[in-house]
Amino acid sequence: MQTLRTIRRLLDQADSRPVKRFGQCFLIDKSLMQIIVDLADVQPGDTVLEVGPGTGSLTEELLTRAKKVVAVEIDRKLGPMLESHFAEAANFTLLNTDVLATKHRIAPEVLAAVGPRATMVANLPYSIATSLIVELLLESWRAAKGEGVRFDSLTFIVQDEVAQRLAARKGGEYGATSVYVALLGEIQLGRVLPGSSFWPAPKVESRLVRIDFDPEQAAKLDDINTLQALLGMIFTQRRKRIATTAGARNAPFTKVAMRAAMEIIGIDIDARADQVTPEQYRQLANELGSTEL
Repeated sequence: MQTLRTIRRLLDQADSRPVKRFGQCFLIDKSLMQIIVDLADVQPGDTVLEVGPGTGSLTEELLTRAKKVVAVEIDRKLGPMLESHFAEAANFTLLNTDVLATKHRIAPEVLAAVGPRATMVANLPYSIATSLIVELLLESWRAAKGEGVRFDSLTFIVQDEVAQRLAARKGGEYGATSVYVALLGEIQLGRVLPGSSFWPAPKVESRLVRIDFDPEQAAKLDDINTLQALLGMIFTQRRKRIATTAGARNAPFTKVAMRAAMEIIGIDIDARADQVTPEQYRQLANELGSTEL
């Protein structure tokens, strides 16, 4: 595992420096690096997706454990350095590109490289963390339905506030992302990581997280597109009663259908976004999906 001196040397070789817009903060605490790898529990037959490998410190350890490591690095300066550094690793694949084709779509070449089944282990760039985690869970739901790539587990580092939002089940942090995690996976919050664990040191604390895809829970959801439409409609108007969000212009559901579904499920007609449980959102999506969208 790389020391700060090694990281600096590799960056110099690549004529590169940490890029703020890419959210590059390199983990420099060796003991924490080992904790991440142990929590991920990578097996010899696994394909691992690593997003934002940087100089390849975590990559080095993953290559000793996994059948295949697909590293996706957006920084064009780091691509040639990584190719050179891991030139002799037969189980290493580099994609020098953005892992997301759009905010709500994983790059097709990434899915092609890891499919049909993988895990993710990464010190995630903060700027894409939430979008990527949601998309990986949605992709896994599609795989359970017969199309897509299944990601059995996601082990990653994110800002602590993002981790709290992923795990929230009520209150101000509770949002659409919380619902996706609750309905499609099981989340485990690991230890908090101080800024001093990274270089450059971020001004906020980070946290280690693991999410395991739950196929049994996922199977209870009839249609992911209906759930996305429902959560998008409600949480973009989270201060309103959810029954009235269906009255907005271009809403995907009518007020009549929304009120009828709420009555069937037993949701208070005056309930707001953060007062509805993930299970109730699943029931709403299934009920609405059976009638319209």
